[in-house]
Amino acid sequence: MENQIERAQFLARFKLQVRRTIGQSVDLDRLTRDPAYARQRLSEIEEAADEEELLISVLRMRDLLLPVTPEVRVEPVVETVAVAPDVTKQTTETRNYLMGARAWR
Repeated sequence: MENQIERAQFLARFKLQVRRTIGQSVDLDRLTRDPAYARQRLSEIEEAADEEELLISVLRMRDLLLPVTPEVRVEPVVETVAVAPDVTKQTTETRNYLMGARAWR
């Protein structure tokens, strides 16, 4: 509940700050519900802003309404083919471990 009140207060302050600073109006309903409008309108306000406080508010509003999604890096898939050992070559010498390490057949 407290976060909702803080968000509403910030939105109201932002609207009034934009009106005072650059003389334009902001549709808060569209700003909060339409990401394309929010992105466009915040860019317009950022370009028209002459005060540091308004630019800071635009950045905070962008963080609030348009969170950055982390980039998903896709590693290229390299297919490897497992090669089976050559079974056709059989050696005649094999170790017999029953008689110890030096036992050969």
